[in-house]
Amino acid sequence: MLRASLFLLMLGCISSHGLLYPHETETRQVKSLDGLWHFRLDEHAVGESERWFALPELPEPTIFMPVPASFNDITQNITIHRHIGWVWYARDVFVPKTAGLRWVLRFQAAHYESRVWVNGQSAVNHSGGHLPFEGDITPFIKNSNDVSSKVRIVVAVNNTLTPTTLPPGELHIYSSTYRELETPFDFFNYAGIDRSVLLYSTSTTYIQDITIDTQSIDYDAQHTATSATLTYSITIAGSNSHNAVRVLIELLDTEGVVVANNTDSRSVLIVNKPNLWQPCGMNHTHPCTEHSYLYTLQVTLYNDASSREILDIYRINHIGIRTIRLTDSKFLVNERLFYFHGANAHEDSDIRGKGFDNVILAKHFNLYGWLHGNAFRTSHYPYADEFYHMADRFGIAIIGETPAVGLTKAHYFSPETLAHHKQVITEMISRDRNHPSVLMWSLANEPGSGLPEAKDYFSAIANFTRPLAAGRPITYVISASHNSDLGIQFFDMVCINRYFGWYSQFGRIDQIPDLVTQELAAWRQRFPTKPILMSEYGADTVPGLHSDPSMMFTEEYQKDYYLAYHSSFDNVSSLIHPTTGFFVGELPWNMFDFATDQSTIRVGGLNRKGLFTRQRQPKAAAFVIKYRYEQLEAVPTSYERVP
Repeated sequence: MLRASLFLLMLGCISSHGLLYPHETETRQVKSLDGLWHFRLDEHAVGESERWFALPELPEPTIFMPVPASFNDITQNITIHRHIGWVWYARDVFVPKTAGLRWVLRFQAAHYESRVWVNGQSAVNHSGGHLPFEGDITPFIKNSNDVSSKVRIVVAVNNTLTPTTLPPGELHIYSSTYRELETPFDFFNYAGIDRSVLLYSTSTTYIQDITIDTQSIDYDAQHTATSATLTYSITIAGSNSHNAVRVLIELLDTEGVVVANNTDSRSVLIVNKPNLWQPCGMNHTHPCTEHSYLYTLQVTLYNDASSREILDIYRINHIGIRTIRLTDSKFLVNERLFYFHGANAHEDSDIRGKGFDNVILAKHFNLYGWLHGNAFRTSHYPYADEFYHMADRFGIAIIGETPAVGLTKAHYFSPETLAHHKQVITEMISRDRNHPSVLMWSLANEPGSGLPEAKDYFSAIANFTRPLAAGRPITYVISASHNSDLGIQFFDMVCINRYFGWYSQFGRIDQIPDLVTQELAAWRQRFPTKPILMSEYGADTVPGLHSDPSMMFTEEYQKDYYLAYHSSFDNVSSLIHPTTGFFVGELPWNMFDFATDQSTIRVGGLNRKGLFTRQRQPKAAAFVIKYRYEQLEAVPTSYERVP
């Protein structure tokens, strides 16, 4: 038996919670606020001083703006497309009666700085894109226990990046009509409310957070799992601080049968003869078009003072039993070698920008099944929750990455940036740690890791993250040379981006094999105990452009480019050479063409390195990668016994 006051004491020791994904249950209602909102620019940044949040309507001119969506490409107005600064959204909603309920307003993500008012009162603020934030709005709702209450929600979002944001940026103001945001990264700075807005209810005493990890798996001589130990922790919060509450934790299999249970808020679950979550696309696992095995964790909170009165129920339906272990040359999942083969991607599509869309989500994973891809990195920011749910289901491995892309200047490595970086890491891991598909955390992409400031910065980041990492390795993605990088020494794996034959050695595909071989050997010599992954390599390709012999930007060149890399990968592959290899994966850049700022090297404002066009149609190289991944799936792997 546990008392709510004890839970509240525990709560005071926790700096951040995972913001459980809003699922509807017997005790929770979820109301989508997606749709058309009233929208306007705030070009002179006067909205807050003029109290637009307290007005019955936003001042004209307003237009309708879809949520979720980036606002940039919705209209034909170039001013809206390139706007830098504040924009405002507003809409009215009806909230059902509030007696005995707590109503929470949740934003799955908005980019970048967000301020939210409910009925004219400040409800929640958040700094940073790509991650959810929420606020209890019950105090702002007019008391109405018999009928619904009308609630006005006003949101201001600012896409201005600074030297201390992630990613960083620098605003240059040349005149009243010419402002430019300098961004040290190669994708368009889409902005707005780009993921769903939800309103959900809980009881006033509720399940606030759940964490669960696979501690260990026991096997027999044939490497069949005989038992698994899962550790978990439940956090309860709310107003019922003086009455006794009781919690029941149940793990259900796919048939709905309870296979383990407990009544302690923090303990273990023992599962006999467990079905393991397996990453797809390996010889010993399932194809990437089929599902991996997932359990459901059901947590029920009772008011013990009134017998069996249920206060709250919450379910996580993507519990995967699996372990992760690195050796000096291999990445092991469930003590079998795993080889990353997939593609990086951006959350990017026509019209929507970075706006979440279930159609795009479904197409993404259908193409992954076609490609035989079993892994992707969330380049260069945490993706929408729904990507992780789908990856859990299909067994596709995720390298979860923070938005720390473009830390290329010395003054970006500031104490303020470090503090914000830690905040983002905490939010990302708290949100995503229960997903079995997340196999590793990437804490930055292509930073200026050769700068003197980088050493102490990344030492601090590694030391901060490791206790939070939930059993996953930590890394960052390197563009620096093997003899200049100062930070990867503090991390677990070497992930490098290289573009031989594209950004250097223009058109010289014949030079690629030797250069890749030398590069991998140099990193291995410096870090003989860290596996190596090629986290980016690719070439821009204009669909329909052909040349024989192959020339840069043609479909033939992209095909030949990839083939030139693959021979070098295979020479040191831990999959093909399990006793001598140290190379654990390859992720082309990029899955799809994506939007960038306009420039002389970005025709039509697109980075065209995609295996597929922005409209998700394959280029010739997609078939090269598909065939390669089919062959990699056929390579057998053996059980690695723990020494």
